[in-house]
Amino acid sequence: MKKILLVLVAAAFLAVPVIFSSCDKDNPVDCTKMLDDISDASTAYWGDPSTANCNDYKDALKDYLDSDCTLASIYQSTYDNLSCN
Repeated sequence: MKKILLVLVAAAFLAVPVIFSSCDKDNPVDCTKMLDDISDASTAYWGDPSTANCNDYKDALKDYLDSDCTLASIYQSTYDNLSCN
């Protein structure tokens, strides 16, 4: 009986990390990739300031602003002042 109880307690301790790790987001935000996307779009836009490149740049900024990344507020004024006419 004591061994069964010990096995059950051990199983419970092993199950706790599995249970709590399943609470993580299924698709976590990759802030570094989003910053790379902003950088790439910015480089393309400043190299060729076409409407398409401007829209790509603005979309990359918007994706970052809509994320939970900590530096998103830094890019708000750039997004607000970017006019893609």
